[in-house]
Amino acid sequence: MAARVPFIKTYSTPQELVQILKTRGMEITDEEKAQHYLSHIGYYRLSAYMYPLLSIPKEQRLFKRGTSFSKVMMLYRFDKKLRLLLFNEIEKIEVAVRCAIVNFGTEMTGNPFWMTDANNFSNPSKFNR
Repeated sequence: MAARVPFIKTYSTPQELVQILKTRGMEITDEEKAQHYLSHIGYYRLSAYMYPLLSIPKEQRLFKRGTSFSKVMMLYRFDKKLRLLLFNEIEKIEVAVRCAIVNFGTEMTGNPFWMTDANNFSNPSKFNR
């Protein structure tokens, strides 16, 4: 078993986080709005959108020139919209597959409730569990 690595980071308020980001080179024009997003979305969730904006070596945690909090939020919003679009399309596929399975099973058995009958499955005892 691997040794546990202690978590040494302490809590930082949204105000402190804004200052930390500024010292690392991020431009923040509206500090109040940035604090609002950091307290309602969370620093660690937003940090995934900050990562591509870090200069190399990334371990120094310094931002590329021109990096702004508004760019981070633009990436966050883009990802959110893309996720919603994709899940909408995935749902259509899921519904179509479920419908096809139900229709196929009903046609084969002649019973619209075939999925509730353990005898229609290869392992009835496992089905009953």
